[in-house]
Amino acid sequence: MLNSISLKAQTNQSDKPFFMGITSYAGQFQVHTKSLYPYNDTHPIGVELEFSQLLLKEQIRETFGTFIKWGAGINYVNFNHEDLGYAITGIGYIEPFLESYGQWRFSIKLGAGLAYMSNPYDEISNPQNLTYSTNLAFPLYAGSTIYYYFTKQLALKTSLSFQHISNGGIRQPNLGINYPVFGIGMEFTNNSYRIPPRQKLHTYTKKKQYEIIAGYSLKEDTTNTNNLHVATLMINRSWQVSRINALTITLFNEYQQSPSDTDNKEKWSIAPLFGNEFLLGRLGFGQQLGIYVIQGDQAPNLLLQNYYLRYNFNSGMIAGINLKAHGRVADFLSIQVGFKF
Repeated sequence: MLNSISLKAQTNQSDKPFFMGITSYAGQFQVHTKSLYPYNDTHPIGVELEFSQLLLKEQIRETFGTFIKWGAGINYVNFNHEDLGYAITGIGYIEPFLESYGQWRFSIKLGAGLAYMSNPYDEISNPQNLTYSTNLAFPLYAGSTIYYYFTKQLALKTSLSFQHISNGGIRQPNLGINYPVFGIGMEFTNNSYRIPPRQKLHTYTKKKQYEIIAGYSLKEDTTNTNNLHVATLMINRSWQVSRINALTITLFNEYQQSPSDTDNKEKWSIAPLFGNEFLLGRLGFGQQLGIYVIQGDQAPNLLLQNYYLRYNFNSGMIAGINLKAHGRVADFLSIQVGFKF
């Protein structure tokens, strides 16, 4: 009888417990250009309702080197300035757990999504707001979280993160909103679960691969009312250095349609990019830094950053989104397709 009860208890353990959480947070608006100095003492505040699953299958740990969470959050952010208004965002997250000590757990968290912005730039009614000019925008999230579990079902969590919101260059002005954030909240599950004991991971083959990826975007013409076509071609080489990291080198080629009939060379930009890619199963999240060797007339300075989220299909095809930026100002957001070999 006791063995039967024990077996039943074990089979009731979930390998993907579902969590709900609520977090309140406060941040500090980051002034990255003189045009935004009026918002220097602005402190965004917000609240997030989050739904997530903790994935405890051994296959997950073999892939990532640890167990992970994935989920989505619905946020309300008040930017505490009448020019900036408020935002309602939906963000998808992936959250690998780095370590655990008794009732403590530590994680990193990455996310991206869509946002509704309440008070965009308007030449007449809101000319001071140079941070965003569309109701639709794209939030990005990167941070770390510390959990303290009172029981396996209930936890207190605190987080430090950096959040960015911009429209990806769809319309100008688009200086973006950047703010570091401190959050505190609670998390709960009604599932019973057991975290498997730490075991030695199997060896894995470090992958080396090439990728050819084409991208396309529409970027607002600041001198006319038309949108400008932007096309990119990336030739990428990557070297996996851990279960969840790869080093990347990319030859970045870009053609931006010029608002005037200038020399073709001024429409082209070419730059080598160097960076890191987080390997999250079939997803890859990359961060790259580069310097132009050919600088087009639309590039404000020699340095550029590149951020991407790509999905790898079994067929060898790749699809994703890419954000190019100069400093803290987004240049454009593009869609990408390509293949690997």
